[in-house]
Amino acid sequence: MEDTVLVVDDIAANRNLLGETLEPKGYEVLLASNGAMALKVAAKAKPRVILMDVNMPEMGGYEACRQLKSNPDPEVSEIPVIFITANDDPDSLVKGFEAGGVDFVTKPFKEQEVLMRLKTHLRIHHLAQTLSRKNQELEAEIDRRQQAEQSLSLIEEKQAERFHTSGTLRHDAASYLERSADRELMKGLASGEFCYVLTSRQMGKSSLMVRTAWRLRNQGARVVTLDLTALGYNLTVDQWYEGLIFRLGWQTSLEEELEEFWEQNEKLSPMQRFFAAIRRVLLERFPEPLVIFLDELDMLRSLPFRTDEFLAAIREGYNQRSVDPEFHRLTFCMLGVATPSELIEDSKMTPFNIGQRIDLEDFSLAEVAPLASGLGRSSKAAVDLIERIYHWTNGHPYLTQQFCKAVTADQNVHTQADVDELCSHLFLSNKAAEKDDNLLFVRECMLRSSLDRSRLLGWYAMIRAGDSVHSDDSDPILNSLRLSGIVRTEEGLLKVRNRIYEHVFDSNWIQRLMSPDS
Repeated sequence: MEDTVLVVDDIAANRNLLGETLEPKGYEVLLASNGAMALKVAAKAKPRVILMDVNMPEMGGYEACRQLKSNPDPEVSEIPVIFITANDDPDSLVKGFEAGGVDFVTKPFKEQEVLMRLKTHLRIHHLAQTLSRKNQELEAEIDRRQQAEQSLSLIEEKQAERFHTSGTLRHDAASYLERSADRELMKGLASGEFCYVLTSRQMGKSSLMVRTAWRLRNQGARVVTLDLTALGYNLTVDQWYEGLIFRLGWQTSLEEELEEFWEQNEKLSPMQRFFAAIRRVLLERFPEPLVIFLDELDMLRSLPFRTDEFLAAIREGYNQRSVDPEFHRLTFCMLGVATPSELIEDSKMTPFNIGQRIDLEDFSLAEVAPLASGLGRSSKAAVDLIERIYHWTNGHPYLTQQFCKAVTADQNVHTQADVDELCSHLFLSNKAAEKDDNLLFVRECMLRSSLDRSRLLGWYAMIRAGDSVHSDDSDPILNSLRLSGIVRTEEGLLKVRNRIYEHVFDSNWIQRLMSPDS
């Protein structure tokens, strides 16, 4: 049977080039020009591998991959996705893997590289399918012979599912831990307050959004969630705003009405049309409160055009409440990696000075305590283990969940000393520092900052040494440190975020980075 490959790219020349590369090698090639079309083709044809462009109009590659992975049909959701993109920065790689991709090929691509990676992932996929079939047969045999008991490995696997270490959690996920931010955000949005959650990555912003959106819907609100990364980057102003309108229509089932309004008001600028559509179409159609979430707000700074007016228009929507009562039913919630002072960069425009800031902090010990029940230990032993895990992570969401998952999988961990040894293996070794997603992200943020590295590391060295450094939103160096996630604010002062970071990003690490050769 021929291996079928779906090639997704909005540029016909790229699709044809990949087709001409693959077909002589015996692959059957299917073509799609955007993410939405790719989902339809994948659901029907179920190709063995998808080669997916990232930046496409209407629906980008990351969003298409996320929707593919949520398909209830495992023959569709398990199709490997290899992204082909010119974006090779670490942040793009992290987003691609979080979306469910398995690999990246950088444009302009080399024929042999594409063929090699394709062949590798086909072999992995074939092997996974074979193993899956064998596992199903084995599980059926176990079920027939041992109805009264489960194997220890299956118990461990079930327990490990309680801990989540990548991607966005479902609103009803057992591993979701509520924080004060959950209550503050829900209270603010339910009362009609504009809110923003601006902090470093891997803090659980998107999971917080999903859970809050679900709770608001249950209270009768109309909710729209707009992931700005799903719109793409290499777009014109018109394409970007049309993408927003498309997603608004899709989530509210008003595609035709919004498209008609868009075409009838083409004399207005794209920004004016977008916000007029919210007022004239959405608010007039729906009598209930309308909450619009804007996720990944920081991507606005990556667009090839100015976006200050977009945020200024959001602020104007808030101010319109004084003259148009209908605007009281419209609420925005913005989430991203940024600071309030960065939202509107043009010094000639009024700063973004509205709304309620929601601080998404690391978990407290009381908040992580419920995770003890998933460790598969006696109550007292589980509490001791959780306390020691917290000693190292200080409640960092990703590190804590990753640590708990590892403890659950290793039944030889019984004491706090065992936790320390496991921590050394998971996070503190040289090998771990080169492989752990979170440690790599923090390091790359420091290395790739556009600010002066010596000043950045100098301030970090002072904070690590225990000097009193006050948090200051107006200082770009301190903002960069906080948004990298390496430090956090405690009672107005900046501190190293946790003991794992203290050990990994130590004085030797600082000296290596400050070396002229680094």
